[in-house]
Amino acid sequence: MAPLNKVIIDTDPGVDDILAMLLAFAAKPEELQVLLVSVTFGNVDVQSCLRNVVSLFYVIEKEMRWRAENGREEGFEALKAFKPLVAVGPAEPLADQMMMADYFRGLGLPSQGFEDGG
Repeated sequence: MAPLNKVIIDTDPGVDDILAMLLAFAAKPEELQVLLVSVTFGNVDVQSCLRNVVSLFYVIEKEMRWRAENGREEGFEALKAFKPLVAVGPAEPLADQMMMADYFRGLGLPSQGFEDGG
């Protein structure tokens, strides 16, 4: 059965956006399909945004493996059923001055043991 809702997530992934993506990927596949995750600058630069999304997929894969090894439901059904594309958007505003908040929020995610503190 085709999903009832198909979405594109356009994000500058920090903690709040990562949580929203986790919820989307944990949905029932008949309810939601994430077609595309588009990362764009926002509070942090676009390369940090991309790194955060790649890190998210890495952590989800690790979590699913741990759950399987420990006899638990793997979860993330929508993600298992439909793998979204990941696209990198513009690195700066198309028509305004760039304003960043990396001085306040760092790279957008707390360290998960990845290189460069991400």
